Amino acid sequence: MGSPTPAPDFRLVTTAPSDPHRELLKHAKLRVTQVRLDVLATLSEQRQPITAQQLFEALCASAGKRRKPKPDRVTVYRTLNTLVDANLAHKVDPGDRVFRFSLTDHAHCKGDHHAHEHPHFVCDDCGTVECLEGAEVSIKRPAPAAEDSKRTLKQQDVVLHGTCGKCADED
Repeated sequence: MGSPTPAPDFRLVTTAPSDPHRELLKHAKLRVTQVRLDVLATLSEQRQPITAQQLFEALCASAGKRRKPKPDRVTVYRTLNTLVDANLAHKVDPGDRVFRFSLTDHAHCKGDHHAHEHPHFVCDDCGTVECLEGAEVSIKRPAPAAEDSKRTLKQQDVVLHGTCGKCADED
């Protein structure tokens, strides 16, 4: 008989360096799950908003490389909606009935308010959606009427349509 298996050392978990995605979930009072961490990590690697299908494919490819089980498609979609509801991600509707997702811009976040107030550019030829990070949009609101005094703004979406540089070069 061999020696008994030692008890696991749980101190290793508590001394690991802080994971920013884990901290985002905790701050939003969301349960930390592997799928949520993987979705946040994959979205943070993107340079432009991606579709849920593109995200799902990226997660499956990553799982295959790590020899882990592939995520469930419904769980990924629910996770995206949870992250949008928690203002950790945003959903862009470029007008083609296929939503694109990306993380909110946490560099401009204050407390519980997660800002993502830059416009998006949609190429009408190829469908590419790009964040226009350096652009600012200013909306001048009229003075509220008495019946509008309880109105609150939850989200601001500005989508600009045109032709991207790549498609313009092909013409």
